[in-house]
Amino acid sequence: MKDTNNIQLKEKFKFLKQFDKLNTSYPIVKEQWEQYKTDGEITFDDKKICMYVHIPFCKHLCKFCEYIKFAKKNHEEERQYLEILVNQIEDFCKDKYDKILCGLDIGGGTPTILDDDNFDFLINSIDNIVAKFKKSEDFMPSIESTFESINEHKIHTIAKSCFKRISFGLQTFDKKVLKNYGRKNGTIENILNIINLCRSNGIKIINIDLMYGLKYTTKQNLKETMNVLKLLNPEHLTFYEFRTNILNIKEVYTKKQLFNQYCLLYKIAIKQGYKGNFGQNTFSKLDNNGLSSYIENRMIKFVNYKGFGISAQSKGDNGICYEYGKNHEKYSDCFHNGKIKKGDTYILPKKEMLAKYIAISGYYGCFDLEVCSHILGKNFEEEYIKELIFLKKKKLIMQSNNKILLTKKGFKYYGAILAMFYNFDNIKKF
Repeated sequence: MKDTNNIQLKEKFKFLKQFDKLNTSYPIVKEQWEQYKTDGEITFDDKKICMYVHIPFCKHLCKFCEYIKFAKKNHEEERQYLEILVNQIEDFCKDKYDKILCGLDIGGGTPTILDDDNFDFLINSIDNIVAKFKKSEDFMPSIESTFESINEHKIHTIAKSCFKRISFGLQTFDKKVLKNYGRKNGTIENILNIINLCRSNGIKIINIDLMYGLKYTTKQNLKETMNVLKLLNPEHLTFYEFRTNILNIKEVYTKKQLFNQYCLLYKIAIKQGYKGNFGQNTFSKLDNNGLSSYIENRMIKFVNYKGFGISAQSKGDNGICYEYGKNHEKYSDCFHNGKIKKGDTYILPKKEMLAKYIAISGYYGCFDLEVCSHILGKNFEEEYIKELIFLKKKKLIMQSNNKILLTKKGFKYYGAILAMFYNFDNIKKF
């Protein structure tokens, strides 16, 4: 007699593999959480917390970027946004200083696109807030930048602050690819000069973001970009797949082609001395995971995080919420009475919180069984024993100590594997 459960799981996995847009985002579309939407608030009772600050301004609105961003504003408009932002951070933190701050990232947009004095105001204001917190041992705040937007003054400002990691978006060094997406990086000489300035000023860690799956990407230009990376020699390296959760963009490459591009980048990165498991997106030449402490605690440990700024996401003990702007509203519509409007809030069942965790952990190519059990309030391995056995038998995942890792074979279907632990009814509606 055939195993009914195994047949059902086989059919479920076959069904999920047909959705190329399944990745490390959950939910894929907001309608999947509509039933959990509420006018209430999420709570932050846990002793640990991370913070994220969103600066939505950019000089160039790159076509590959899925994040909420707006064309650079004038000095006064930017200062107004920053003052609103700082006031909201201070208001949130005033009764939270007994918590342990585990991570802090400033992202965007392009934070370093701000005018020098506005940038100083932002960094100094956040520095004063951070100083009041107890910090975790692994606390490593990070700020995003581009080689076009940073200058010597801003490097000095960062170096004097709590920020010891700068993440630069390079994406590719191929001119044809860059032109197609409205992106500029500048010359290799200028990039090297900026990195040298960062290091001479005491910036401990440089991360470089690269992107694969962009239109006109070839084996040759991936190799050429990695040759540039070898010259830059950053401590951290991150690979981003051009994500098909930008739902209105037609796929350029098949999953197999994307897999092959990743394989090439991974092979070269390991050869250049970076450490990291196959299937993860972050790599390091240091004795760490190649992540800021905000991303590490959010993604691997599922620590609560509070997001500030237009469209910023937060996770509390009982759900997820967003600041206004997530649905691409106009910049001017995002404010009311001197504050950023409240966006959508979702109080989530434990299994939805679990699905959210597994989704974002997939970015790192694994998830932690203890964290899963903590989220569920019961033993994860017992609750999902059928799924785990099925995926292990298919050699799509493997277990190492207390972690479930994607195998090389499994990485080809990472979206479908992660979705095996989602609300299947939601996926079928999608």
